[in-house]
Amino acid sequence: MAPRVYCVTGANKGIGYEVVRILAEHFKDQAIVLLGTRSIERGNAALAKMKQDNPSFEYANVHLLEMDVSEPTSIQAAAAFVEKTYCHVHVLVNNAGVFGREVGSEMCFQVNVFGVLNVLDAFRPLLVPNQSSNIVVASSAGAWTLRALSGQLQVIFEDFNALDIASVRSLLDDWKIAFAGKPSQFSWPAFAITNGAYGISKMALMALIRKWALDHPDIKTTMVCPGYCITDISYHTGFLTAAQGGEHVLFPVFHEKETISGRFYRESKETSFKAPRPEEYGPPVEFY
Repeated sequence: MAPRVYCVTGANKGIGYEVVRILAEHFKDQAIVLLGTRSIERGNAALAKMKQDNPSFEYANVHLLEMDVSEPTSIQAAAAFVEKTYCHVHVLVNNAGVFGREVGSEMCFQVNVFGVLNVLDAFRPLLVPNQSSNIVVASSAGAWTLRALSGQLQVIFEDFNALDIASVRSLLDDWKIAFAGKPSQFSWPAFAITNGAYGISKMALMALIRKWALDHPDIKTTMVCPGYCITDISYHTGFLTAAQGGEHVLFPVFHEKETISGRFYRESKETSFKAPRPEEYGPPVEFY
Protein backbone atom coordinates (compact mmCIF):
# COMPACT_ATOMS: atom_id res chain seq x y z
CA MET A 1 0.00 0.00 0.00
CA ALA A 2 1.40 3.39 -1.00
CA PRO A 3 2.19 5.75 1.88
CA ARG A 4 -0.24 8.56 2.63
CA VAL A 5 1.05 12.08 2.03
CA TYR A 6 0.79 14.64 4.83
CA CYS A 7 1.64 18.28 4.05
CA VAL A 8 2.29 20.73 6.89
CA THR A 9 2.84 24.44 6.24
CA GLY A 10 5.02 26.61 8.49
CA ALA A 11 6.75 23.53 9.85
CA ASN A 12 10.39 24.41 10.42
CA LYS A 13 9.76 25.38 14.06
CA GLY A 14 7.18 25.55 16.81
CA ILE A 15 3.91 23.66 16.58
CA GLY A 16 4.31 22.86 12.87
CA TYR A 17 7.68 21.26 13.56
CA GLU A 18 6.10 19.09 16.25
CA VAL A 19 3.23 18.12 13.95
CA VAL A 20 5.75 16.85 11.39
CA ARG A 21 7.75 14.99 14.04
CA ILE A 22 4.66 13.32 15.53
CA LEU A 23 3.35 12.24 12.13
CA ALA A 24 6.72 10.90 11.01
CA GLU A 25 7.32 8.90 14.19
CA HIS A 26 3.76 7.59 14.42
CA PHE A 27 3.17 6.44 10.85
CA LYS A 28 6.77 5.59 9.93
CA ASP A 29 6.93 4.08 6.41
CA GLN A 30 3.17 4.38 6.01
CA ALA A 31 3.51 8.14 5.51
CA ILE A 32 5.43 10.77 3.63
CA VAL A 33 5.43 13.98 5.63
CA LEU A 34 6.12 17.20 3.74
CA LEU A 35 7.78 19.79 5.96
CA GLY A 36 6.70 23.14 4.57
CA THR A 37 9.31 25.84 5.03
CA ARG A 38 10.06 29.27 3.58
CA SER A 39 13.60 28.16 2.75
CA ILE A 40 15.35 24.82 2.29
CA GLU A 41 18.08 26.05 4.65
CA ARG A 42 15.56 26.41 7.49
CA GLY A 43 14.03 23.07 6.60
CA ASN A 44 17.40 21.32 6.71
CA ALA A 45 18.07 22.86 10.12
CA ALA A 46 14.71 21.60 11.39
CA LEU A 47 15.34 18.10 10.07
CA ALA A 48 18.82 18.06 11.60
CA LYS A 49 17.32 19.03 14.97
CA MET A 50 14.81 16.19 14.78
CA LYS A 51 17.58 13.69 14.11
CA GLN A 52 19.72 15.12 16.90
CA ASP A 53 16.87 15.02 19.41
CA ASN A 54 15.89 11.46 18.49
CA PRO A 55 18.89 9.62 17.00
CA SER A 56 16.99 6.32 17.05
CA PHE A 57 14.71 7.50 14.23
CA GLU A 58 16.05 8.45 10.80
CA TYR A 59 13.13 10.65 9.65
CA ALA A 60 13.60 9.30 6.15
CA ASN A 61 9.87 9.82 5.63
CA VAL A 62 10.20 13.59 6.12
CA HIS A 63 10.67 15.49 2.86
CA LEU A 64 11.24 19.23 2.57
CA LEU A 65 8.81 21.45 0.68
CA GLU A 66 9.83 25.04 -0.01
CA MET A 67 6.78 27.28 0.27
CA ASP A 68 6.32 30.87 1.43
CA VAL A 69 2.65 31.24 2.35
CA SER A 70 2.87 35.03 1.96
CA GLU A 71 3.75 34.66 -1.74
CA PRO A 72 1.11 33.24 -4.14
CA THR A 73 3.75 32.31 -6.73
CA SER A 74 5.65 30.28 -4.13
CA ILE A 75 2.45 28.46 -3.17
CA GLN A 76 1.68 27.64 -6.81
CA ALA A 77 5.22 26.36 -7.37
CA ALA A 78 4.99 24.17 -4.27
CA ALA A 79 1.66 22.70 -5.37
CA ALA A 80 3.03 21.96 -8.84
CA PHE A 81 6.04 20.21 -7.30
CA VAL A 82 3.84 18.12 -5.00
CA GLU A 83 1.56 17.12 -7.88
CA LYS A 84 4.52 16.07 -10.03
CA THR A 85 6.32 14.23 -7.23
CA TYR A 86 3.55 12.73 -5.08
CA CYS A 87 0.34 13.12 -7.16
CA HIS A 88 -1.94 13.55 -4.14
CA VAL A 89 -2.13 14.98 -0.62
CA HIS A 90 -4.16 13.02 1.91
CA VAL A 91 -3.92 15.41 4.86
CA LEU A 92 -3.19 19.13 4.51
CA VAL A 93 -2.32 20.94 7.74
CA ASN A 94 -2.50 24.72 7.29
CA ASN A 95 -0.31 25.77 10.19
CA ALA A 96 1.68 28.76 8.92
CA GLY A 97 0.87 31.97 10.76
CA VAL A 98 2.37 35.19 12.09
CA PHE A 99 1.79 37.37 15.13
CA GLY A 100 3.20 40.52 16.69
CA ARG A 101 3.40 44.26 16.24
CA GLU A 102 6.65 43.98 14.28
CA VAL A 103 4.89 41.85 11.65
CA GLY A 104 2.36 44.55 10.79
CA SER A 105 -1.34 44.12 10.11
CA GLU A 106 -0.90 43.81 6.33
CA MET A 107 1.41 40.80 6.61
CA CYS A 108 -0.72 39.35 9.40
CA PHE A 109 -3.78 39.35 7.15
CA GLN A 110 -1.83 38.21 4.09
CA VAL A 111 -0.44 35.12 5.84
CA ASN A 112 -3.12 34.23 8.38
CA VAL A 113 -6.13 34.75 6.12
CA PHE A 114 -5.37 35.01 2.43
CA GLY A 115 -2.27 32.81 2.54
CA VAL A 116 -4.34 29.93 3.89
CA LEU A 117 -7.00 30.45 1.19
CA ASN A 118 -4.29 30.57 -1.48
CA VAL A 119 -2.87 27.27 -0.20
CA LEU A 120 -6.33 25.71 -0.32
CA ASP A 121 -6.92 26.95 -3.86
CA ALA A 122 -3.57 25.62 -5.06
CA PHE A 123 -3.74 22.26 -3.28
CA ARG A 124 -7.46 21.57 -3.76
CA PRO A 125 -6.89 19.56 -6.98
CA LEU A 126 -4.43 17.34 -5.06
CA LEU A 127 -6.87 16.47 -2.27
CA VAL A 128 -8.64 13.15 -2.87
CA PRO A 129 -12.46 13.52 -2.71
CA ASN A 130 -13.99 11.67 0.24
CA GLN A 131 -10.55 10.55 1.37
CA SER A 132 -8.44 13.63 2.06
CA SER A 133 -8.82 16.01 4.97
CA ASN A 134 -7.91 19.61 5.57
CA ILE A 135 -6.89 20.85 9.02
CA VAL A 136 -6.67 24.59 9.59
CA VAL A 137 -4.82 25.82 12.67
CA ALA A 138 -7.11 28.52 13.95
CA SER A 139 -7.07 30.15 17.40
CA SER A 140 -9.44 30.71 20.26
CA ALA A 141 -8.45 34.37 19.79
CA GLY A 142 -10.67 34.29 16.71
CA ALA A 143 -13.57 33.00 18.81
CA TRP A 144 -13.30 35.59 21.56
CA THR A 145 -12.85 38.29 18.91
CA LEU A 146 -16.13 37.24 17.28
CA ARG A 147 -17.76 37.30 20.70
CA ALA A 148 -16.46 40.85 21.30
CA LEU A 149 -17.80 42.31 18.05
CA SER A 150 -20.58 44.85 17.98
CA GLY A 151 -23.98 43.49 16.96
CA GLN A 152 -23.79 44.50 13.30
CA LEU A 153 -20.28 43.17 12.77
CA GLN A 154 -21.04 39.96 14.62
CA VAL A 155 -24.02 39.31 12.35
CA ILE A 156 -21.83 39.87 9.28
CA PHE A 157 -19.15 37.39 10.36
CA GLU A 158 -21.62 34.82 11.64
CA ASP A 159 -23.38 34.84 8.28
CA PHE A 160 -20.22 33.30 6.84
CA ASN A 161 -21.95 31.79 3.82
CA ALA A 162 -22.58 35.32 2.53
CA LEU A 163 -18.91 36.27 2.81
CA ASP A 164 -16.28 36.07 0.12
CA ILE A 165 -12.66 37.12 -0.12
CA ALA A 166 -13.52 40.56 -1.51
CA SER A 167 -15.97 41.37 1.28
CA VAL A 168 -13.54 40.13 3.93
CA ARG A 169 -10.77 42.28 2.44
CA SER A 170 -13.07 45.28 2.67
CA LEU A 171 -13.86 44.53 6.32
CA LEU A 172 -10.18 44.10 7.17
CA ASP A 173 -9.37 47.37 5.42
CA ASP A 174 -11.98 49.03 7.62
CA TRP A 175 -10.29 47.54 10.70
CA LYS A 176 -6.95 48.98 9.55
CA ILE A 177 -8.56 52.41 9.26
CA ALA A 178 -9.84 52.09 12.83
CA PHE A 179 -6.44 50.83 14.01
CA ALA A 180 -4.86 53.97 12.52
CA GLY A 181 -7.20 56.09 14.65
CA LYS A 182 -9.26 57.32 11.72
CA PRO A 183 -13.06 57.27 11.30
CA SER A 184 -14.15 53.78 10.19
CA GLN A 185 -17.43 52.40 8.91
CA PHE A 186 -17.76 49.92 11.77
CA SER A 187 -17.06 50.04 15.48
CA TRP A 188 -14.34 47.48 16.23
CA PRO A 189 -13.37 46.00 19.63
CA ALA A 190 -10.50 47.46 21.62
CA PHE A 191 -7.20 46.31 20.18
CA ALA A 192 -6.09 44.70 23.46
CA ILE A 193 -9.14 42.42 23.37
CA THR A 194 -8.29 41.04 19.92
CA ASN A 195 -4.49 41.00 20.29
CA GLY A 196 -4.46 43.59 17.54
CA ALA A 197 -4.62 42.22 14.02
CA TYR A 198 -4.04 38.64 15.17
CA GLY A 199 -7.49 37.97 16.64
CA ILE A 200 -9.14 39.78 13.75
CA SER A 201 -7.20 37.65 11.26
CA LYS A 202 -8.13 34.39 12.96
CA MET A 203 -11.79 35.39 13.20
CA ALA A 204 -11.87 36.24 9.49
CA LEU A 205 -10.07 33.00 8.65
CA MET A 206 -12.52 30.89 10.63
CA ALA A 207 -15.49 32.49 8.86
CA LEU A 208 -13.99 31.82 5.43
CA ILE A 209 -13.01 28.25 6.34
CA ARG A 210 -16.53 27.52 7.57
CA LYS A 211 -17.73 28.63 4.13
CA TRP A 212 -15.00 26.59 2.42
CA ALA A 213 -16.08 23.49 4.34
CA LEU A 214 -19.67 23.95 3.15
CA ASP A 215 -18.56 24.52 -0.44
CA HIS A 216 -16.33 21.41 -0.42
CA PRO A 217 -18.31 18.68 1.38
CA ASP A 218 -16.10 15.96 -0.12
CA ILE A 219 -13.08 17.24 1.85
CA LYS A 220 -13.32 16.92 5.61
CA THR A 221 -12.29 20.31 6.99
CA THR A 222 -11.75 21.02 10.66
CA MET A 223 -10.42 24.04 12.53
CA VAL A 224 -8.21 23.47 15.55
CA CYS A 225 -6.76 25.63 18.31
CA PRO A 226 -3.62 24.03 19.77
CA GLY A 227 -3.97 25.97 23.02
CA TYR A 228 -1.70 28.59 24.54
CA CYS A 229 1.69 27.12 23.68
CA ILE A 230 5.23 28.16 24.53
CA THR A 231 6.54 29.08 21.08
CA ASP A 232 8.09 32.01 19.23
CA ILE A 233 4.64 33.22 18.17
CA SER A 234 3.60 33.65 21.83
CA TYR A 235 6.98 35.12 22.80
CA HIS A 236 7.53 31.92 24.79
CA THR A 237 4.66 32.55 27.16
CA GLY A 238 1.89 29.98 27.59
CA PHE A 239 0.98 26.81 29.44
CA LEU A 240 1.54 24.03 26.91
CA THR A 241 4.63 22.80 25.10
CA ALA A 242 4.79 22.95 21.32
CA ALA A 243 4.61 19.14 21.33
CA GLN A 244 1.34 19.24 23.28
CA GLY A 245 0.05 21.80 20.79
CA GLY A 246 1.04 19.48 17.95
CA GLU A 247 -0.98 16.65 19.48
CA HIS A 248 -4.03 18.92 19.67
CA VAL A 249 -3.60 19.97 16.03
CA LEU A 250 -3.60 16.30 15.03
CA PHE A 251 -6.74 15.44 16.99
CA PRO A 252 -8.75 15.16 13.72
CA VAL A 253 -6.14 12.71 12.37
CA PHE A 254 -5.94 10.41 15.37
CA HIS A 255 -9.64 10.71 16.30
CA GLU A 256 -11.22 10.91 12.88
CA LYS A 257 -14.59 9.46 13.92
CA GLU A 258 -14.89 11.98 16.76
CA THR A 259 -14.61 15.06 14.56
CA ILE A 260 -17.09 16.67 12.17
CA SER A 261 -16.33 18.78 9.11
CA GLY A 262 -16.85 22.51 9.61
CA ARG A 263 -16.42 22.36 13.38
CA PHE A 264 -13.88 24.03 15.70
CA TYR A 265 -11.79 22.11 18.25
CA ARG A 266 -9.73 23.64 21.03
CA GLU A 267 -7.25 21.42 22.85
CA SER A 268 -8.93 18.32 21.37
CA LYS A 269 -12.47 19.29 22.39
CA GLU A 270 -15.22 20.80 20.25
CA THR A 271 -15.84 24.40 21.18
CA SER A 272 -17.99 27.35 20.13
CA PHE A 273 -16.96 29.78 17.43
CA LYS A 274 -17.85 32.47 20.00
CA ALA A 275 -16.12 30.94 23.01
CA PRO A 276 -14.94 33.54 25.57
CA ARG A 277 -11.31 34.13 26.39
CA PRO A 278 -10.29 31.36 28.83
CA GLU A 279 -9.96 32.70 32.37
CA GLU A 280 -6.65 30.93 32.85
CA TYR A 281 -5.16 33.07 30.07
CA GLY A 282 -5.40 36.12 32.31
CA PRO A 283 -5.65 39.66 30.91
CA PRO A 284 -4.43 40.28 27.36
CA VAL A 285 -0.70 40.91 27.03
CA GLU A 286 0.43 43.59 24.57
CA PHE A 287 2.24 41.51 21.95
CA TYR A 288 0.58 43.16 18.95
